Amino acid sequence: MIARIPEPFTPRRIKRIWTGTLLGIAIGIVSGLGGIVFNWAIKVGTTFFTHDLVLYLTPGHLPDFTFLGFPFSRWMMLWVPALGGLVSGFLVFRFAPEAEGHGTDAMIDSFHRKKGLVRKRVPAIKTFASAVTIASGGSAGKEGPIAQIGSGFGSILASYLKLSERERRIMLLAGAAGGIGAIFKAPLGAALFAAEVLYSSADFEFEAIIPCILSSVIGFMVFTFYDGTATIFRIPAFTLATAGQLPFYVGLGLLCALVGYFYVKVFYGTRDRFFRRLDMPKWLKPALGGLMLGVLAFFLPEILAGGYQWIQSAIDGHLAVGLMIALVFGKIVATSLTISSGGSGGVFAPSLFIGSMLGGFYGDICGRIFPEIVTQPAAFVLVGMGGFFAGVAKTPIAALIMVAEMTGGYSLILPMMIVSALAYLLLGKTTLYEKQVATRVDSPAHVGEYSVDIMDHLLVKDAVVPDRKIETIPEEMGFELMVDLMADSYQQDFPVVDRNGNLVGIISMTDLRTAMADSSLHRLLVARDIAVTGVTAVTPEDSLNTALQIMADMNVRELPVVERGDPGRIVSMVSRRDITRAYHNEMERRGSRRTGGAKG
Repeated sequence: MIARIPEPFTPRRIKRIWTGTLLGIAIGIVSGLGGIVFNWAIKVGTTFFTHDLVLYLTPGHLPDFTFLGFPFSRWMMLWVPALGGLVSGFLVFRFAPEAEGHGTDAMIDSFHRKKGLVRKRVPAIKTFASAVTIASGGSAGKEGPIAQIGSGFGSILASYLKLSERERRIMLLAGAAGGIGAIFKAPLGAALFAAEVLYSSADFEFEAIIPCILSSVIGFMVFTFYDGTATIFRIPAFTLATAGQLPFYVGLGLLCALVGYFYVKVFYGTRDRFFRRLDMPKWLKPALGGLMLGVLAFFLPEILAGGYQWIQSAIDGHLAVGLMIALVFGKIVATSLTISSGGSGGVFAPSLFIGSMLGGFYGDICGRIFPEIVTQPAAFVLVGMGGFFAGVAKTPIAALIMVAEMTGGYSLILPMMIVSALAYLLLGKTTLYEKQVATRVDSPAHVGEYSVDIMDHLLVKDAVVPDRKIETIPEEMGFELMVDLMADSYQQDFPVVDRNGNLVGIISMTDLRTAMADSSLHRLLVARDIAVTGVTAVTPEDSLNTALQIMADMNVRELPVVERGDPGRIVSMVSRRDITRAYHNEMERRGSRRTGGAKG
């Protein structure tokens, strides 16, 4: 990247710094107040759904009334989550459909693909819909809603002040950081989370870190005036991990990756294979998810809502080992039913819950077998919280900082680093946030920022790998043959050609997985039934900047390369990795040339 000469402290630059500082403070104040309102709404809603409503409907208003040996309140929770889902679904799908789901993904998508824009009604709808979901027992957390609430205000303020698109995106992130830093009392972790969660690989939105820190600190200060400065969880005085304990944490990292993979697959599988296929209005689906959750919660009530009190019980060592492992898988199903159905809420608290129970189970077993080495099994609860979320959210740095701030468990940073890194690396591209992109190069928000002159100078033919074997699929090929071919290939996207070898469409691995969902159609399907037609191709003479822009617009990682004079004839494929490699090779070549010139 071309080096820039630092701008001197001109009056214009000083004004810009002061403007950014004041905006960060304003966003932090509003985000902190938004956190207070959101927290208050959850408390009021919880009292209504789990106490006032239950008490009112109990026969004779007798709180100790039982039916078939169970308290009447237990029977009530069969349908209370469904009532919350009904209210939440109506609010979201009637007034702001983008408030569906866990919120953070909506913020990520707004940053990458919507120029940082958020409709004015979204923060209010998200506040009340999420508060109703959580208060009625929905298995959801506060992070997603408060991220969307804070980011919404940041975006709206930037639009009102007519700031640039780039500044609006940064204000969006600052708002998310302010809200998360406030409600979780984790200002540093929240600032890093907002900048890190955008990408599934090791990348940050560096320009946003300082505004995010400023906003999150102010939001934290505002919120603690209301809620005090005590950490969210109380923990004993943990000692530093010894060398003999570290191998046990390695085992926990492996376990977090395994369960994390299962969690993500169940979460999105429930949405794609069940709720999206239901022939019923979208606004009713959260009610159905709530009803199914209620049935599950009748037998395992600990899975309701955020479950912070049960995390505290695990830290205190008050939960049986069998219950903890049951809660791991119960919470996975409960969260999938609540959010994948279209309910409004976050995935941070459920992920902390799953990680804490997984760590508590594992630590308890290790403590029983090796009592002289694993002397503090409760430490695994905290480490599991941070490591599990780091892996599934692809935020290895922010997750461990946030857990340390929420608990005060700074002495466990080393084992959390081990578990977080292992879970992050082993999970690979598996992520709970599907709107993430790999790196800044892959983000539409940064198209054109990476030395556009170089990208315009380099051509597609400079990036394609010579003699690369391109596997094409005949349009008449049957489904089973397609599966075998694509499973054994390193390609991600496969051109579909007619009998004359001309390009007629393209099939991606995602298209194939979608088609695999209905096994009854497999023997009837051929390639042209699945292929996406109207695909934009590039020629060897097109610039890499053009290719990168097309990839960003189409949200693909590879493009077919065709002859300029014969647009149906495929000569190669070019990927984002090829473009990145060509860019870095050119930068190294130019750097070597400048170095050689200087030496001469």
